[in-house]
Amino acid sequence: MQYRKMGTPELRVSVVGFGGWPMGGRFYGAAMDDEATSTIHAAIDYGINLFDTAAGYGFGHSEKLMGAALRGRRDEVIVVTKFGIEHDPSVQANRLDARPATVRRSCECSLRNLGMDHVDVFLHHWPDPDTPIADTMGTCKELVDEGKVRFVGVSNYTPEKMAEAAAVLPMVANQVGYHMLDRRHAERRFPACEEHGVGVMAYGSLAHGVLAGQLTADTKLDEEDWRGTGYAFGLPLFRADHLPRNLEVVHQVRSLAQQVGLELPQLALRWVIENPTVSTALVGFRNPGEVATAVAAAEADVPAAVMQAADAATRAAYERMLADELPPADLGPLRRNA
Repeated sequence: MQYRKMGTPELRVSVVGFGGWPMGGRFYGAAMDDEATSTIHAAIDYGINLFDTAAGYGFGHSEKLMGAALRGRRDEVIVVTKFGIEHDPSVQANRLDARPATVRRSCECSLRNLGMDHVDVFLHHWPDPDTPIADTMGTCKELVDEGKVRFVGVSNYTPEKMAEAAAVLPMVANQVGYHMLDRRHAERRFPACEEHGVGVMAYGSLAHGVLAGQLTADTKLDEEDWRGTGYAFGLPLFRADHLPRNLEVVHQVRSLAQQVGLELPQLALRWVIENPTVSTALVGFRNPGEVATAVAAAEADVPAAVMQAADAATRAAYERMLADELPPADLGPLRRNA
């Protein structure tokens, strides 16, 4: 396993990270509770040391599963969790809330869910337009001073908002979506991360399932599945007029992967890791076999010609979808509430 610095020499993280969103079970169907522990233990055994979850993943379910599985192995891993997405039962929807009292309450709740006395990295999940960033980060600084949080980072922050946060305390990471079919943040946010020495945690490495190779033009997504909107964080990845053409590109990438003895998801993941600004590429593992496949991808030596061909094919698809991108205020699976 390769390891890279994430914002500070104190954080050496595996280039493949364990993404805890599917474990929450909220948006991808039934949670794989029975396999969660064995999958997490397999990941540690393979050298994966970064485990990412959030309070908003299944209303704490992901944190509880991950915390239980990591007991006895806490000193082997770097635990990341997030705050800032609150569930409002009165309207059965999520809202953004990064007010100081909420940040503190969220940290305490996450520590209880995880069964830990501190988290290694505490990320602000989504910017809250109604709360000054200085107020949010001021509370995070207090939590660092109290020993409940080691480092602070952000997620889905623009360069301007990231600079506001860094004016209060150092940022170690910005977690953003990045994969072969979505390069927006590499163009818009990676340069600022490089300038400020902030590591990128890339989520959606397999294009939210498209580059996993399991979707077809006839796939019907569950009504609870956020991908059913047709959009993935503002990009029309699953929209009816784009998905069939995207799947044609997927077929091309699969053929290229086969030429070098890899599976489609392995080449897609390898492409993400090729970017040196990426500290870790998150994968939502569901079973130990998926862990083994991803680790093999991290260690693969892919000829430049193959990578360039895959890059060109998927870039064309990405640029096609940009014409139908939603405004930046779109929050993917979230619904904004007053």
